[in-house]
Amino acid sequence: MIKHEYTGIHASPLRTCVSRRSFVQRLSATALLGLSAKATAEPNTLPALRKLAGGRPLIGAAVPTNFQKNLALGQIELLKTHFDSVTPENCMKWQDLCPIEGQYKFEPLDQIVEFAKQHQQKIVGHTLIFNRDGNYPDWIFKDGTKEADENLLWKRIESHVEKVMTRYKDSIDSWDVLNEFVEPNQLGFRETALTRVLGGNYPVRLFKFVGEIDPKAKLIYNDFYVENPQRLKATLNFVRSLREKGCRVDIVGNQSHIELKKKSGEAIDAMIKKFTSEGFRCALTELDVDVISRDGAFNPKNQRAIAERDPYVNGCPDEVLNEQAKEYGEVFQAVMNNHKSVERVTFWGISDRNSWLNDWPWKRTNHGLIFDRESKPKPAFHAIAKVLAKG
Repeated sequence: MIKHEYTGIHASPLRTCVSRRSFVQRLSATALLGLSAKATAEPNTLPALRKLAGGRPLIGAAVPTNFQKNLALGQIELLKTHFDSVTPENCMKWQDLCPIEGQYKFEPLDQIVEFAKQHQQKIVGHTLIFNRDGNYPDWIFKDGTKEADENLLWKRIESHVEKVMTRYKDSIDSWDVLNEFVEPNQLGFRETALTRVLGGNYPVRLFKFVGEIDPKAKLIYNDFYVENPQRLKATLNFVRSLREKGCRVDIVGNQSHIELKKKSGEAIDAMIKKFTSEGFRCALTELDVDVISRDGAFNPKNQRAIAERDPYVNGCPDEVLNEQAKEYGEVFQAVMNNHKSVERVTFWGISDRNSWLNDWPWKRTNHGLIFDRESKPKPAFHAIAKVLAKG
């Protein structure tokens, strides 16, 4: 992989290109390994992550609805500079895209697509169907005063999928066909309003239908916590069963909302190798590293006490940011160890300023991404740059 050489943290290309190994040797230790929480480099003086990775893997970011209003100028500059893949955070999800039957709100999505094209970025179609109650509009289950039956609901799914895919067919590089279908037990699935009407076999119909509409785009099954051995087994069983039933599944996505000190790098390395051994490529689709432990957060007995926890409201300590950098570095090392099998690594957001971790699973000031609230690089950025530059 041929890269531009950078002097310090400056991104000006020299006339002579050098290898990643030479890049690392010549880059100043302060610039690349500067694990100071006080990093002050401007975005345009940093080595661009997308250039360091060279497309193997793609480096992505989730983009919020109405991003031109909701992102600061510094965040937009980061989005242009460091990422060669974009994922619409919410505006392609059915409940946002068409909350009222027949009334599609395409403008926010069109803006993201146009921005991505202007900056040579691949676009992820996220997501066609999200198998979680609350992630599709209620009207799809109604037939006048009655409940919609299986035939009507499936007809609406086909109509929605075809409408969205046809509109963006020439723009989308890969489609998140289905999100979060799997439950941990070996053959189980998450029961939702969709499965109660359509049954547990609807993903087969969905993947086949999507594959017919866009035979060129990559098709993804996406789920959470897939690095966990139990969920890894269940997810592998599911995508294997889809393939055995004639479906095309090109990529398995793992959301990768991870925490400190969970040895996620080791788990992700094992996950990628397992899917690779069965002929599937992988993607990390929603990466962040939570610096505030979520242990016990989903136990109703703990929720009142946990909801009051906000330890880093005045800033995250250097030692915590350095620990986060280590976690990010280990995750990216796992990716680069298996880079031929990893399509993409997408961060779920651009900077801490509007990360979803500020609100989930409870409201607090979080610091889970690689750029801070002022769009400055954190130690995690430099740890990732080091790994990518090594190749």
